[in-house]
Amino acid sequence: MATFPSADFSQGPPGESISDRIVAVLQRRILAGEIPIGAWLRHGALAEEFGISRTPVREALRILNAQGIVTIDLHRGARVNGHSGKDIREIGAVRAELEGYAAELATERINDAQLKRMQEAWQGFGELIQQFDGTEEDQQRQAQQWAESNHAFHSVIVEASGNHQLELTIAELRRRLPHNLSYAAYAGNARLLRRNLEQHEGIAAAIIGHNARLARKLMTAHLRASNEATARWVENRGSRV
Repeated sequence: MATFPSADFSQGPPGESISDRIVAVLQRRILAGEIPIGAWLRHGALAEEFGISRTPVREALRILNAQGIVTIDLHRGARVNGHSGKDIREIGAVRAELEGYAAELATERINDAQLKRMQEAWQGFGELIQQFDGTEEDQQRQAQQWAESNHAFHSVIVEASGNHQLELTIAELRRRLPHNLSYAAYAGNARLLRRNLEQHEGIAAAIIGHNARLARKLMTAHLRASNEATARWVENRGSRV
């Protein structure tokens, strides 16, 4: 079973609603096979599990319904359809191009505070990989740190692009396919995690060096590889069901 960061609704990225966090958690569980295709999601059961009211749960299921991940039945709840490998590749291809453009813009617009946040994001995760000992507790800690560092790294670059419309568009794509889902394909594989870190380092170096063309190329390739790994993981998991 893949390891994902545990759900915590007490805090989250700036601007992220409780509904957004529920969407991300449910998407991860569906991709991991914890919630099987064809299962029914009930408003009351989810609200009780997460310790929240039904309102954000209702909104989260509405979002998942709009994405085609679930189908809502007014009398029974929401039936799980899931993401196919094709869905992941299509969404990922669009996001890769847009975040590549964001990285290109960031090479000229990123400020000192943003540069510091970008560097801290991948440096912190690099230290964690070196300390990794493979225990179950360590895997959960690594998953949480990876999620936080990955989100911080990509988010600060999009922010540094200085293009508000681009930021809004990428945020919508992330709601459809949270970028941290790719951890499932890397979990328990130090080689793949180090390669992911090296890709982050290359992107950061290109931005610091004001190499707009290289920053865009590396970011686009990084996200395409990440989404392909996720799509293959989903397909391989499906073939074993």
